[in-house]
Amino acid sequence: MLSQSSWKIVMASLFFATSAGVVTCPLFAASGGDAGEPVLLAEMDPMEPYPAMLHHAGYLWVGQSRKDFDLGYRVTIFNQEDHRIHEIPLKHSVGTMHAHGPDAIVVTGTAANPNLTAWSVIRVKNGTFSTEHHWIPAEAWASGWLGVLGGKNYFLDIGGNVNDPDGAFDPNLPAQTVFTMAPGGGRPSYSKHRLRGPLNGFLLGNQFVIQRKNDIGSSESMVVSFDPLTGASKPLFNRALEYAGEPVSMGDGTRVAVAGSGQVHVANVATGEVVSFETGGTPRSVVAAGNCVVVGMEQEKKGLVLRVVPGAPIEMVDTFDFNSFGDRLRGLRRVAFDASRGRIYGQSVYACNPVMTDCSKSWNAVVATPRGTSAAIAEKCRN
Repeated sequence: MLSQSSWKIVMASLFFATSAGVVTCPLFAASGGDAGEPVLLAEMDPMEPYPAMLHHAGYLWVGQSRKDFDLGYRVTIFNQEDHRIHEIPLKHSVGTMHAHGPDAIVVTGTAANPNLTAWSVIRVKNGTFSTEHHWIPAEAWASGWLGVLGGKNYFLDIGGNVNDPDGAFDPNLPAQTVFTMAPGGGRPSYSKHRLRGPLNGFLLGNQFVIQRKNDIGSSESMVVSFDPLTGASKPLFNRALEYAGEPVSMGDGTRVAVAGSGQVHVANVATGEVVSFETGGTPRSVVAAGNCVVVGMEQEKKGLVLRVVPGAPIEMVDTFDFNSFGDRLRGLRRVAFDASRGRIYGQSVYACNPVMTDCSKSWNAVVATPRGTSAAIAEKCRN
């Protein structure tokens, strides 16, 4: 277990003003954007199942899988002027979305026919988009992409055995572990090392940072480093985190940020130092860029911009609020960040149950902070 050389907690109280207005606009038409008015970029299907949104390579990428299985899988792309400039159809759902180098993303998901998982690489060059699609054979089931190491793509497979006791693991059963595939596809190769209940993760140096659970039904999860060569797994924190979102890299090759247990935590994988910030709310999604971590507060539909500098306490430098959209934004499930312009994006994705609720009205959306407030946030995160 990594040493905990420092556990610093900075307290903060969040009392943000809430706007009662509701923005009305058609699907995919940007509305708002004055200095004090957030922007509605897109109303999404009320049965959208997956939170998939990413700002990368100068574009905002939004995954859409809709309510109908095997229908309408696509990635919608917005430019810096909030215009929908392109839509890429896919053969599989948009379950996860990851940055891949400076000008590409990787999307993983599941198809109905054939009932297989797959991954697609979407590249952009000179404003032109291209897609590479790869099916994953039936003997493997990808629940997420970890990255490329040693020329191989690494994927997570949570499997169907997340509640098996550790002692009962069948070494011949390829579940709850990682597997690799060649860049062009081929046959999957499973690691002999098991990792119980892996949910998501990313590559950091020559190891992976993975969020995992002992029990898939529990609200607790652990964030660990995982060495694919030795199978060694080390917790980055000295405790499990309640209702934690996905961990993210701080971009410096050594630090990891994650929200959980009402706090935002930043761990240095090399030294074991952990710095935490008490949010006073329900943080779920974080994204890091420059010296900042942007935090989305799910239930409050508000957020924080935190300045995180090595060797110093975490400092709150700005806030944002998406309550003006009312029921069109049911909760702040995911955030994305354009660090070059200081623009923050929020996504609400909660699949409506037509048996229990009237799903004729949209309650999922993609929104953005006001255009006029972005420059100040960009400046704070650069210095």
